[in-house]
Amino acid sequence: MTAPEVNSQSLHELGSNYSVRNNDWAEFSRKKGAILVVGHGTRNPQGAAQLRDLVAQMQAKLPMATVRGSFLELAEPSIEQSINDLASLGTQSILVVPVLLFSAAHAKQDIPDAVKQASAPVGIEIIGQTESLGTHPSVLELSGTRFQEIQDLQNARCCPAGSCARVRCLSNQCESQGVPLGRIGLAMVGRGTSDQAALDHMRRLTSMHIVNIGLDTYATGFFAGGTPNVDGLLDQASQWDCDTVVVQPHLLFEGELMDQLRSKVLSRQQMHPTKRWLIARSLGADPLLANVFLDLAYEQLPKNEPKKA
Repeated sequence: MTAPEVNSQSLHELGSNYSVRNNDWAEFSRKKGAILVVGHGTRNPQGAAQLRDLVAQMQAKLPMATVRGSFLELAEPSIEQSINDLASLGTQSILVVPVLLFSAAHAKQDIPDAVKQASAPVGIEIIGQTESLGTHPSVLELSGTRFQEIQDLQNARCCPAGSCARVRCLSNQCESQGVPLGRIGLAMVGRGTSDQAALDHMRRLTSMHIVNIGLDTYATGFFAGGTPNVDGLLDQASQWDCDTVVVQPHLLFEGELMDQLRSKVLSRQQMHPTKRWLIARSLGADPLLANVFLDLAYEQLPKNEPKKA
């Protein structure tokens, strides 16, 4: 399974026939089908809550169908727990929606294996699994929004959730308010993987993001599996001829990696005090993502055959 390129527009953006679409979802539900959303999982309560919030948004947008959330590891409900819950409701089939940025081991093996293992004993059919987000236009749009929040600091506005600055803010007052950003370099950080195609996809996303936001100084690094690693990326950024380094994590939710990144960036600020180091927010449980995941799910949905004349 490969992640989608910048494709077409999403079904949502195309303004597809929602009467037909809703009828297809209603038929899916009538036949005891359900959507199983699978997140990676985290011990961070805020990150787990963000996944649950995303699932709630998807359910609210699709009231005629059943949407359940689950985690591959580290948080509950597990895949097995959610599938057992769906079985108790009489669910006969599930459409699996992994909440993943790129297609690597989790998408190709870990999630399909775990879903298959949990669904077989209760007799639930797996009718499909959606693609990862890849370089979907809405992901690029949301990445642009997260970068724009940092630019808005120069207008004395603090980004939502107050987690944009060098360290996590404890109030709505941001230590960086009102200070012009000046020349900006962007350090884009991906989770990383041993899957070379996924690493290349992350680098491609950075290149497209840079075009959209109009910067010349940038680089991509990874927490694991790719080069440079985060420390190498930040060391490289410290040598840039710029006033401000914006570190933008291309991560879905809060978690251990975000905490690690804040610590590393704070260290670089202390080592290189003549530069301003800022951290953008993770993508988060944004309605844009809820729409995209439902669009991807619809692409996998068995459709009613048109009636013959």
